[in-house]
Amino acid sequence: MNKRKRKRGNKGFTLIELLVVVAVVALLAVLVLFVLEDIKAKSRDTRRVSDIKSIEEALNLYHNNHQLFPVYDGYITGGDALSTALTGDGVIQSVPTDPLNDDIGSITYKYYYFSDQGRTYLMEYYLETDSVHSRPKGLNRASP
Repeated sequence: MNKRKRKRGNKGFTLIELLVVVAVVALLAVLVLFVLEDIKAKSRDTRRVSDIKSIEEALNLYHNNHQLFPVYDGYITGGDALSTALTGDGVIQSVPTDPLNDDIGSITYKYYYFSDQGRTYLMEYYLETDSVHSRPKGLNRASP
């Protein structure tokens, strides 16, 4: 009879073993989420740099056509005066916006453009990581 009880007792897992397995799986899931979030942030930063280069190319083409840059002071939304000027001139199909395009905490993840007389311009954008070569995390600027 003792042999039967021992065999039945060895067939399942103890509560402690199940809790350990659940804790390990939860820890791995949290680690994967952090890694994925970091990869997403790096991807958004790469896109931001690419977007800014595209806007700069469009601004240079616009400048070649008009000998001035568009006059505008504000965030690039795709429907703003800068976007309308660039798409209307045919130098870009659509003006890109920041991948997040939102205020998160104290940071505004939106592209900002300023040109008061059209002779020069300043664009500002934020990066979430230090992953893009020669561009630091935080506020970055672009101008001709």
